[in-house]
Amino acid sequence: MSRAKWILLAVGAVVVAAVAIALSSGSPQPGLVGNRDVEKLRAEGARIVDVRTAAEFTGAHIEGAENVPLSDIAAVASSWDRSIPVVLYCAVGDRSDTAAEILASMGFERVYDLGGGIVQWDGALAGGAGATVASADVETNGMPVMYEFYTDW
Repeated sequence: MSRAKWILLAVGAVVVAAVAIALSSGSPQPGLVGNRDVEKLRAEGARIVDVRTAAEFTGAHIEGAENVPLSDIAAVASSWDRSIPVVLYCAVGDRSDTAAEILASMGFERVYDLGGGIVQWDGALAGGAGATVASADVETNGMPVMYEFYTDW
């Protein structure tokens, strides 16, 4: 292989590495995000939205979040700037997933969903009585749980 080809190969490798580094250090891709991603997005000026009920929000919420219950999300979001990233969360991720779909259908391009909801949040909380969230010791996959109370064997 000629020296020119080696130089071109090396330059190409450097460019690919630079692009990979730039993409990994920037904003996360829209979709499910974790705690660190939420902090990055908050630093960029993202809107943090709790889609739980007002009572749940009052009990404890992520500092700086605004409360827009899922039932009101479409009406309230219609006046939001669609260029600003939006981070959604609820208790365990079901309602925020639905809210993310609603916002995407409204033309929001940078919609993020805190995977696992506030239950897995390890950052600061605001709210009432010590601002703690009761965490369930069960893992959920977003599917409904069925309990059987009686079985005739």
